[in-house]
Amino acid sequence: MKIVGIIGPYISGFNRRLIDHNIANAQYVTIAIARHFAENSLVGFFAPHSHTARFEKLADAPEAYYHALDDAIYDRACDGFVILPGWEGSGGARRDKARAENKGKPIFELKSYTEEDMLCLLIHLHAWSLSEEQND
Repeated sequence: MKIVGIIGPYISGFNRRLIDHNIANAQYVTIAIARHFAENSLVGFFAPHSHTARFEKLADAPEAYYHALDDAIYDRACDGFVILPGWEGSGGARRDKARAENKGKPIFELKSYTEEDMLCLLIHLHAWSLSEEQND
């Protein structure tokens, strides 16, 4: 199984409504990945949006802690990355994307949350997982 890390906006100015929207968008993508790959187990995911959802209020830890945690999990578990719409406006997402590029990891961009763009992403992930599987 190949694992993709999900990169996208989260904090959005600490606006609770926007944070919840960003979490829901990440979950939409991870649910689509789980449904698409449930039978063949070719691709899984790690989404910090769900992993530490709402911890900016629930836990008393600085943002640097979450960056270090994400980096450790990304480095140990992720073979590639999916970047979500709006990533350009997020300092954390820009940081994560640059880090993935520096490590030579494949990056797949979801252009929008339409069904057509989601299907396109899933097709690209499927082809990547099969080509990577043949190289293992």
